[in-house]
Amino acid sequence: MITSNKPVLIVALFAFIACAAVVICPLYGIVMISPVSILSNEELRYIFLTIRLPRTVVAMLAGGSLAVAGMVFQAIFRNPLADPYTLGVSSGASLGAAICITAGIGGSLFGLPFVIIGAFSGALCSVFLIYSFALSRDTNSSTLLLAGVIVATLCSGLIMFIHFTAGLHQSFQIVRWLMGSVDGVNYQLLITIGIPLAIFFAVIIPLMPQLDQFLTGDSIAHSRGVNLRASRILFITITALAVGAIVAVCGPIGFIGIIAPHACRLVIPGVRHRLLMVCSFLTGGTFLVITDTFARSIAPPSEIPVGIITAVVGGPIFLLLLFHRKSRLLV
Repeated sequence: MITSNKPVLIVALFAFIACAAVVICPLYGIVMISPVSILSNEELRYIFLTIRLPRTVVAMLAGGSLAVAGMVFQAIFRNPLADPYTLGVSSGASLGAAICITAGIGGSLFGLPFVIIGAFSGALCSVFLIYSFALSRDTNSSTLLLAGVIVATLCSGLIMFIHFTAGLHQSFQIVRWLMGSVDGVNYQLLITIGIPLAIFFAVIIPLMPQLDQFLTGDSIAHSRGVNLRASRILFITITALAVGAIVAVCGPIGFIGIIAPHACRLVIPGVRHRLLMVCSFLTGGTFLVITDTFARSIAPPSEIPVGIITAVVGGPIFLLLLFHRKSRLLV
């Protein structure tokens, strides 16, 4: 009985840590805020409620959703190194943002900066290109992976061309955006990223048992009633759109989609995807919240883009996971 309850107890522990991170981390930064000062100091209360709290919530949603997206792609492609950016969505979003920055398109539409709109449009275009290539042939995993690599390479080349020909200020803006960050978010951007992520989870949660079947192989999954073509298209499309929304608001933030699912499989091996999804979301969200707190605290008065921290910290962590798991990695 104790053994059967172990995964649930571990997820409950992860949930407690995630809640503690969301409550405690907004207090830390260039300016330290105590709970008492939030009540007594109007300026610090404004910083906490208007700047740090939405930033922390966005970090939790973005990190958790990237982790779940990585889990989905690792199951769909049966590839332990698949991540949320496998299909070139991040590169497409980055290209859209780079075009807007170089063109000097400022201002906003319906309260959304044009850079964010351009980034999301780029993500949509990358998804369209992938399916234009893949659906005209075969929608198996290898074809979609190849299409994603082609789109990502094409977008990366165009980004380098734009960066090379842009002015000094525009080049700096492009590089800064490509580093990934959750600074500057507000409640409107929280809603902007929250709506597509809510749709993402509403669609995939009922379909989690199908991911369990994907791991058995195409033939066995098909024999068990899974419509491989329709399910693969649905999973990849809704996941790519969710990742596009995250990249549009936060920029490309790497390693979370690879690290979090593998870390959860290491802690609770053999768990089904429905419980693994919850565990991955909590792990990825907590990781991004904590790394963002370090990003805004370790080099005052400047803030380091959180994408740098996730890369520096995430790389060694993933190597440790590889050494510990060895042959137990998902295949």
